[in-house]
Amino acid sequence: MANKKFFKSKNIPLVIQSYLISQKYPEAKCEIKKNQLIWEGKIKPTSLSREYNIRIICNGTLRPQVILYGDKIEGIEREDFPHHFKIDKDKPEVYLCLHLPKEFNYSYSIHDTIIPWTQEWLYFYEIWLSTGKWCGGGHTPRKI
Repeated sequence: MANKKFFKSKNIPLVIQSYLISQKYPEAKCEIKKNQLIWEGKIKPTSLSREYNIRIICNGTLRPQVILYGDKIEGIEREDFPHHFKIDKDKPEVYLCLHLPKEFNYSYSIHDTIIPWTQEWLYFYEIWLSTGKWCGGGHTPRKI
């Protein structure tokens, strides 16, 4: 039996993550402050959708925080608001739940995972607003 070697994927440094994101989303703001990557942009899940303000905060080790923010977050007052970790109605902002813990690590590029997953979450969010049913799958996360 052949000896199998397993290689651990190396994390993509935040400066490279920032560069890759900026190449794909040049209209958005991406910077590194205090060892955190902060991306702020607008995402439109479909051509018929409105644009949503999104902030992504990454430190290179912990799960990226993905925040939907702005004055007009529909349904934010509802008890059944789907797939989120935390809601702050005063700001207003919602910390989104996009994936299970093992589905992302920093060896993956944020521009190919977290940002498209956010777009998909927003797509299912719009369906939820219309139907009251979450069609995006997953599970209900623990609150932070």
